[in-house]
Amino acid sequence: MRCGKTRLIEIRNFEDFSIEPARNMTFLTGKNGAGKTNIIEAIYFASVGKSFRTSNDEELIRLDKEEGTILLDFTVRGVTHEIKIKLSRNKGKKILINETATKKKDIMGMFRTVLFTPDELQLIKGAPQNRRRFIDLEISQVSPRYYEEILRYGRAVQQRNAAFKEARFHGFMADVDIWDMQIAKRASYIVKKRMETIEKMNEIVSSMESFLTDKKESILMKYRKSGNQEERFDEEWYLEKLALAREEDSRFCHTSVGPHRDDLIFLMNGNDISSYGSQGQQRTAALSLKLAQIQLMREVMKESPILLLDDVLSELDSNRKTYLLESIKDTQTIITCTGLDEFISKHLPFQRMFQIKAGKIVKEN
Repeated sequence: MRCGKTRLIEIRNFEDFSIEPARNMTFLTGKNGAGKTNIIEAIYFASVGKSFRTSNDEELIRLDKEEGTILLDFTVRGVTHEIKIKLSRNKGKKILINETATKKKDIMGMFRTVLFTPDELQLIKGAPQNRRRFIDLEISQVSPRYYEEILRYGRAVQQRNAAFKEARFHGFMADVDIWDMQIAKRASYIVKKRMETIEKMNEIVSSMESFLTDKKESILMKYRKSGNQEERFDEEWYLEKLALAREEDSRFCHTSVGPHRDDLIFLMNGNDISSYGSQGQQRTAALSLKLAQIQLMREVMKESPILLLDDVLSELDSNRKTYLLESIKDTQTIITCTGLDEFISKHLPFQRMFQIKAGKIVKEN
Protein backbone atom coordinates (compact mmCIF):
# COMPACT_ATOMS: atom_id res chain seq x y z
CA MET A 1 0.00 0.00 0.00
CA ARG A 2 1.26 3.46 -0.86
CA CYS A 3 0.01 6.98 -0.27
CA GLY A 4 0.26 9.06 -3.44
CA LYS A 5 -0.60 12.67 -4.20
CA THR A 6 -2.59 14.44 -1.48
CA ARG A 7 -4.40 17.71 -2.19
CA LEU A 8 -6.06 19.98 0.36
CA ILE A 9 -8.49 22.64 -0.86
CA GLU A 10 -9.67 25.16 1.76
CA ILE A 11 -8.60 22.83 4.58
CA ARG A 12 -7.29 24.40 7.80
CA ASN A 13 -4.62 26.95 6.78
CA PHE A 14 -4.28 25.60 3.22
CA GLU A 15 -5.92 27.35 0.28
CA ASP A 16 -4.94 24.83 -2.42
CA PHE A 17 -2.04 22.64 -1.42
CA SER A 18 -0.60 19.45 -2.96
CA ILE A 19 2.08 17.08 -1.76
CA GLU A 20 3.30 13.67 -2.92
CA PRO A 21 5.13 11.67 -0.24
CA ALA A 22 8.19 9.55 -1.05
CA ARG A 23 7.89 5.77 -1.17
CA ASN A 24 9.73 5.39 2.14
CA MET A 25 10.50 8.37 4.37
CA THR A 26 9.08 11.88 4.05
CA PHE A 27 9.81 14.70 6.48
CA LEU A 28 7.57 17.74 6.92
CA THR A 29 9.50 20.46 8.71
CA GLY A 30 8.60 23.96 9.82
CA LYS A 31 7.78 26.07 12.84
CA ASN A 32 4.81 25.36 15.07
CA GLY A 33 1.63 26.56 13.40
CA ALA A 34 3.01 26.17 9.87
CA GLY A 35 0.46 23.47 9.00
CA LYS A 36 2.47 20.24 9.30
CA THR A 37 -0.05 18.49 11.55
CA ASN A 38 -2.88 19.64 9.28
CA ILE A 39 -1.38 17.47 6.51
CA ILE A 40 -1.15 14.45 8.82
CA GLU A 41 -4.72 15.10 9.94
CA ALA A 42 -6.01 15.17 6.36
CA ILE A 43 -4.28 11.90 5.45
CA TYR A 44 -5.64 10.25 8.58
CA PHE A 45 -9.13 11.62 7.82
CA ALA A 46 -9.00 9.96 4.40
CA SER A 47 -8.14 6.69 6.14
CA VAL A 48 -10.85 6.48 8.82
CA GLY A 49 -13.33 9.22 7.91
CA LYS A 50 -12.70 11.43 10.93
CA SER A 51 -10.07 13.63 12.56
CA PHE A 52 -7.88 12.66 15.52
CA ARG A 53 -7.97 16.26 16.78
CA THR A 54 -11.68 17.11 16.82
CA SER A 55 -15.10 15.48 16.55
CA ASN A 56 -16.41 18.52 14.65
CA ASP A 57 -15.65 18.12 10.93
CA GLU A 58 -16.38 21.79 10.29
CA GLU A 59 -13.19 22.74 12.14
CA LEU A 60 -11.18 21.38 9.21
CA ILE A 61 -12.77 23.88 6.80
CA ARG A 62 -10.70 27.01 6.32
CA LEU A 63 -11.91 30.06 8.19
CA ASP A 64 -14.48 32.15 6.28
CA LYS A 65 -15.02 29.32 3.77
CA GLU A 66 -18.17 27.21 3.39
CA GLU A 67 -16.56 24.08 1.99
CA GLY A 68 -13.27 22.19 2.05
CA THR A 69 -12.02 19.15 0.14
CA ILE A 70 -9.44 16.42 0.77
CA LEU A 71 -8.24 14.47 -2.29
CA LEU A 72 -5.90 11.53 -1.85
CA ASP A 73 -4.56 8.90 -4.25
CA PHE A 74 -3.47 5.55 -2.86
CA THR A 75 -2.23 2.36 -4.49
CA VAL A 76 -3.10 -1.16 -3.32
CA ARG A 77 -1.58 -4.19 -5.06
CA GLY A 78 -0.76 -2.13 -8.12
CA VAL A 79 -4.19 -0.50 -8.50
CA THR A 80 -4.57 3.23 -7.80
CA HIS A 81 -7.74 4.64 -6.18
CA GLU A 82 -8.87 8.13 -5.22
CA ILE A 83 -10.53 9.16 -1.99
CA LYS A 84 -12.41 12.45 -2.08
CA ILE A 85 -13.87 13.93 1.09
CA LYS A 86 -16.02 17.05 0.72
CA LEU A 87 -16.77 18.94 3.92
CA SER A 88 -19.54 21.54 4.07
CA ARG A 89 -20.77 23.76 6.88
CA ASN A 90 -24.35 23.32 5.67
CA LYS A 91 -24.40 19.89 4.00
CA GLY A 92 -22.11 17.88 6.25
CA LYS A 93 -19.62 15.35 4.92
CA LYS A 94 -19.59 13.48 1.61
CA ILE A 95 -17.13 10.66 0.89
CA LEU A 96 -16.40 9.38 -2.60
CA ILE A 97 -14.18 6.49 -3.69
CA ASN A 98 -13.25 6.77 -7.37
CA GLU A 99 -16.09 9.34 -7.72
CA THR A 100 -18.67 6.91 -6.24
CA ALA A 101 -20.47 8.06 -3.07
CA THR A 102 -19.52 5.87 -0.13
CA LYS A 103 -20.57 5.62 3.50
CA LYS A 104 -18.01 6.36 6.19
CA LYS A 105 -18.15 2.80 7.49
CA ASP A 106 -17.24 1.44 4.04
CA ILE A 107 -13.89 3.26 3.77
CA MET A 108 -12.55 1.66 6.94
CA GLY A 109 -9.70 -0.66 5.97
CA MET A 110 -9.37 0.59 2.38
CA PHE A 111 -6.47 2.95 3.03
CA ARG A 112 -4.82 1.80 6.26
CA THR A 113 -2.77 4.09 8.48
CA VAL A 114 -1.12 3.95 11.88
CA LEU A 115 -1.00 7.27 13.72
CA PHE A 116 1.56 8.08 16.40
CA THR A 117 1.29 11.44 18.17
CA PRO A 118 2.63 12.79 21.48
CA ASP A 119 -0.87 12.31 22.93
CA GLU A 120 -0.59 8.58 22.29
CA LEU A 121 2.45 8.40 24.52
CA GLN A 122 -0.21 8.96 27.20
CA LEU A 123 -2.14 5.90 26.02
CA ILE A 124 -0.95 3.87 28.98
CA LYS A 125 -2.02 6.37 31.67
CA GLY A 126 -4.96 7.97 29.88
CA ALA A 127 -8.66 7.17 30.08
CA PRO A 128 -9.87 3.60 29.30
CA GLN A 129 -11.84 4.88 26.31
CA ASN A 130 -8.55 5.80 24.61
CA ARG A 131 -7.27 2.24 24.95
CA ARG A 132 -10.58 0.81 23.71
CA ARG A 133 -10.41 3.17 20.73
CA PHE A 134 -6.87 2.01 20.03
CA ILE A 135 -7.71 -1.70 19.93
CA ASP A 136 -11.00 -1.12 18.04
CA LEU A 137 -9.30 0.91 15.32
CA GLU A 138 -6.54 -1.67 14.98
CA ILE A 139 -9.04 -4.50 14.42
CA SER A 140 -11.46 -2.44 12.31
CA GLN A 141 -8.78 -1.64 9.73
CA VAL A 142 -8.23 -5.35 9.05
CA SER A 143 -11.76 -6.66 9.70
CA PRO A 144 -14.77 -4.88 8.14
CA ARG A 145 -17.13 -7.15 10.08
CA TYR A 146 -15.63 -6.05 13.39
CA TYR A 147 -16.21 -2.39 12.57
CA GLU A 148 -19.83 -3.18 11.65
CA GLU A 149 -20.32 -5.11 14.90
CA ILE A 150 -18.90 -2.20 16.93
CA LEU A 151 -21.36 0.20 15.31
CA ARG A 152 -24.32 -2.13 15.85
CA TYR A 153 -23.28 -2.80 19.43
CA GLY A 154 -23.11 0.93 20.16
CA ARG A 155 -26.58 1.47 18.72
CA ALA A 156 -28.01 -1.38 20.83
CA VAL A 157 -26.52 0.10 24.01
CA GLN A 158 -27.99 3.51 23.12
CA GLN A 159 -31.44 1.95 22.52
CA ARG A 160 -31.31 0.07 25.83
CA ASN A 161 -30.38 3.24 27.72
CA ALA A 162 -33.11 5.20 25.92
CA ALA A 163 -35.68 2.54 26.89
CA PHE A 164 -34.70 2.95 30.54
CA LYS A 165 -35.07 6.73 30.31
CA GLU A 166 -38.47 6.54 28.66
CA ALA A 167 -39.73 3.98 31.19
CA ARG A 168 -38.50 6.09 34.07
CA PHE A 169 -40.18 9.19 32.65
CA HIS A 170 -43.55 7.41 32.27
CA GLY A 171 -43.25 5.38 35.46
CA PHE A 172 -43.18 1.79 34.15
CA MET A 173 -40.67 -1.05 33.91
CA ALA A 174 -38.60 -1.06 30.74
CA ASP A 175 -38.69 -4.10 28.48
CA VAL A 176 -35.13 -4.37 27.19
CA ASP A 177 -34.96 -8.08 26.39
CA ILE A 178 -34.50 -7.46 22.67
CA TRP A 179 -31.61 -5.05 23.34
CA ASP A 180 -30.02 -7.45 25.86
CA MET A 181 -29.99 -10.17 23.19
CA GLN A 182 -28.39 -7.87 20.62
CA ILE A 183 -25.83 -6.57 23.10
CA ALA A 184 -24.91 -10.07 24.30
CA LYS A 185 -24.47 -11.42 20.78
CA ARG A 186 -22.26 -8.58 19.62
CA ALA A 187 -20.36 -8.26 22.92
CA SER A 188 -19.29 -11.89 22.73
CA TYR A 189 -17.90 -11.40 19.22
CA ILE A 190 -16.17 -8.08 20.05
CA VAL A 191 -14.43 -9.39 23.18
CA LYS A 192 -13.32 -12.57 21.40
CA LYS A 193 -11.72 -10.52 18.60
CA ARG A 194 -10.12 -8.11 21.09
CA MET A 195 -8.58 -10.94 23.10
CA GLU A 196 -7.30 -12.71 19.98
CA THR A 197 -5.69 -9.48 18.80
CA ILE A 198 -4.08 -8.82 22.18
CA GLU A 199 -2.63 -12.33 22.19
CA LYS A 200 -1.06 -11.75 18.76
CA MET A 201 0.25 -8.32 19.77
CA ASN A 202 1.81 -9.77 22.94
CA GLU A 203 3.74 -12.25 20.78
CA ILE A 204 5.04 -9.40 18.63
CA VAL A 205 5.92 -7.19 21.61
CA SER A 206 7.84 -10.02 23.28
CA SER A 207 10.12 -10.21 20.23
CA MET A 208 10.95 -6.50 20.65
CA GLU A 209 11.91 -6.62 24.33
CA SER A 210 15.59 -7.30 23.72
CA PHE A 211 15.80 -4.08 21.68
CA LEU A 212 13.41 -1.88 23.67
CA THR A 213 14.44 -2.86 27.21
CA ASP A 214 17.72 -4.76 26.67
CA LYS A 215 15.89 -7.88 27.98
CA LYS A 216 15.62 -6.27 31.42
CA GLU A 217 11.86 -5.81 31.33
CA SER A 218 8.95 -7.89 30.11
CA ILE A 219 5.92 -6.10 28.66
CA LEU A 220 2.50 -7.77 28.67
CA MET A 221 -0.95 -6.52 27.66
CA LYS A 222 -4.04 -7.96 29.39
CA TYR A 223 -7.75 -7.54 28.79
CA ARG A 224 -9.91 -6.52 31.73
CA LYS A 225 -13.65 -7.09 31.49
CA SER A 226 -15.90 -4.72 33.39
CA GLY A 227 -17.19 -6.04 36.68
CA ASN A 228 -15.11 -9.19 37.10
CA GLN A 229 -12.38 -11.31 35.59
CA GLU A 230 -14.31 -14.49 34.84
CA GLU A 231 -12.90 -16.33 31.84
CA ARG A 232 -16.28 -16.56 30.12
CA PHE A 233 -17.39 -14.06 27.47
CA ASP A 234 -19.96 -16.11 25.58
CA GLU A 235 -23.44 -14.85 24.65
CA GLU A 236 -25.17 -16.64 27.55
CA TRP A 237 -22.75 -15.16 30.06
CA TYR A 238 -23.53 -11.63 28.87
CA LEU A 239 -27.28 -12.28 28.97
CA GLU A 240 -26.93 -13.44 32.56
CA LYS A 241 -24.84 -10.43 33.61
CA LEU A 242 -27.16 -7.95 31.85
CA ALA A 243 -30.16 -9.49 33.64
CA LEU A 244 -28.42 -9.21 37.01
CA ALA A 245 -27.52 -5.57 36.35
CA ARG A 246 -30.93 -4.57 34.95
CA GLU A 247 -32.38 -3.13 38.16
CA GLU A 248 -29.38 -0.91 38.83
CA ASP A 249 -29.01 -0.02 35.15
CA SER A 250 -32.65 1.10 35.00
CA ARG A 251 -32.09 3.34 38.01
CA PHE A 252 -29.14 5.13 36.36
CA CYS A 253 -30.36 4.74 32.75
CA HIS A 254 -27.10 3.23 31.59
CA THR A 255 -25.59 -0.15 30.65
CA SER A 256 -22.91 -1.24 33.09
CA VAL A 257 -21.87 -4.50 31.43
CA GLY A 258 -20.15 -4.94 28.09
CA PRO A 259 -17.04 -4.16 26.03
CA HIS A 260 -17.80 -0.42 26.15
CA ARG A 261 -16.82 -0.63 29.84
CA ASP A 262 -13.77 -2.86 29.44
CA ASP A 263 -10.13 -1.81 29.57
CA LEU A 264 -6.62 -2.86 28.59
CA ILE A 265 -3.92 -2.99 31.24
CA PHE A 266 -0.18 -3.03 30.60
CA LEU A 267 2.20 -4.91 32.82
CA MET A 268 5.97 -4.56 33.02
CA ASN A 269 7.58 -7.37 34.99
CA GLY A 270 4.11 -8.13 36.36
CA ASN A 271 3.38 -4.59 37.62
CA ASP A 272 0.75 -2.24 36.24
CA ILE A 273 2.75 0.34 34.27
CA SER A 274 0.06 3.03 34.62
CA SER A 275 0.49 2.97 38.41
CA TYR A 276 4.07 1.87 38.97
CA GLY A 277 5.91 2.54 35.71
CA SER A 278 8.22 5.47 35.12
CA GLN A 279 7.55 7.90 32.28
CA GLY A 280 10.27 6.16 30.29
CA GLN A 281 8.65 2.75 30.82
CA GLN A 282 5.25 4.11 29.81
CA ARG A 283 6.74 5.49 26.62
CA THR A 284 8.44 2.17 25.92
CA ALA A 285 5.09 0.41 26.28
CA ALA A 286 3.34 2.94 24.01
CA LEU A 287 6.09 2.62 21.40
CA SER A 288 5.91 -1.19 21.50
CA LEU A 289 2.14 -1.00 20.96
CA LYS A 290 2.50 1.13 17.84
CA LEU A 291 5.23 -1.08 16.38
CA ALA A 292 3.13 -4.18 17.14
CA GLN A 293 0.16 -2.50 15.45
CA ILE A 294 2.18 -2.02 12.26
CA GLN A 295 3.54 -5.56 12.31
CA LEU A 296 0.12 -7.12 12.94
CA MET A 297 -1.44 -5.22 10.04
CA ARG A 298 1.48 -6.31 7.87
CA GLU A 299 0.98 -9.97 8.82
CA VAL A 300 -2.81 -9.98 8.40
CA MET A 301 -3.06 -7.91 5.20
CA LYS A 302 0.28 -8.94 3.64
CA GLU A 303 1.27 -5.29 3.16
CA SER A 304 2.34 -2.41 5.37
CA PRO A 305 0.06 0.45 6.46
CA ILE A 306 1.10 4.09 6.09
CA LEU A 307 2.77 5.37 9.27
CA LEU A 308 2.01 8.93 10.37
CA LEU A 309 4.41 10.31 13.01
CA ASP A 310 3.34 13.71 14.27
CA ASP A 311 6.10 15.41 16.29
CA VAL A 312 6.91 12.19 18.15
CA LEU A 313 10.67 11.95 17.61
CA SER A 314 11.36 14.88 19.93
CA GLU A 315 9.57 12.98 22.72
CA LEU A 316 11.80 9.88 22.49
CA ASP A 317 15.32 9.34 23.77
CA SER A 318 18.06 8.34 21.32
CA ASN A 319 17.73 4.57 21.96
CA ARG A 320 13.97 4.48 21.39
CA LYS A 321 14.32 6.85 18.46
CA THR A 322 16.95 4.62 16.86
CA TYR A 323 14.83 1.49 17.29
CA LEU A 324 11.71 3.18 15.95
CA LEU A 325 13.45 4.47 12.82
CA GLU A 326 15.16 1.15 12.21
CA SER A 327 11.85 -0.70 12.57
CA ILE A 328 10.00 1.44 10.02
CA LYS A 329 12.63 1.70 7.29
CA ASP A 330 10.53 -0.52 5.00
CA THR A 331 7.25 1.28 5.79
CA GLN A 332 6.06 4.40 3.97
CA THR A 333 6.28 7.00 6.72
CA ILE A 334 5.38 10.68 6.92
CA ILE A 335 7.05 12.51 9.81
CA THR A 336 6.50 16.02 11.12
CA CYS A 337 9.14 17.86 13.14
CA THR A 338 10.27 21.44 13.67
CA GLY A 339 13.62 20.67 12.08
CA LEU A 340 16.02 17.88 11.12
CA ASP A 341 18.25 17.57 14.18
CA GLU A 342 21.77 16.17 14.04
CA PHE A 343 20.61 12.72 15.16
CA ILE A 344 18.18 12.35 12.25
CA SER A 345 20.61 13.76 9.71
CA LYS A 346 23.29 11.26 10.76
CA HIS A 347 21.18 8.15 11.20
CA LEU A 348 18.41 8.42 8.64
CA PRO A 349 18.72 8.59 4.85
CA PHE A 350 15.35 10.26 4.21
CA GLN A 351 14.02 10.35 0.66
CA ARG A 352 12.09 13.61 0.65
CA MET A 353 11.82 16.71 2.80
CA PHE A 354 9.30 19.54 2.59
CA GLN A 355 9.62 22.73 4.59
CA ILE A 356 6.19 24.18 5.34
CA LYS A 357 5.55 27.84 6.14
CA ALA A 358 2.12 29.47 6.49
CA GLY A 359 0.36 26.74 4.53
CA LYS A 360 2.85 26.61 1.65
CA ILE A 361 5.92 24.58 0.68
CA VAL A 362 8.88 26.97 0.81
CA LYS A 363 11.63 24.40 0.35
CA GLU A 364 11.77 20.88 -1.10
CA ASN A 365 14.70 18.53 -1.55
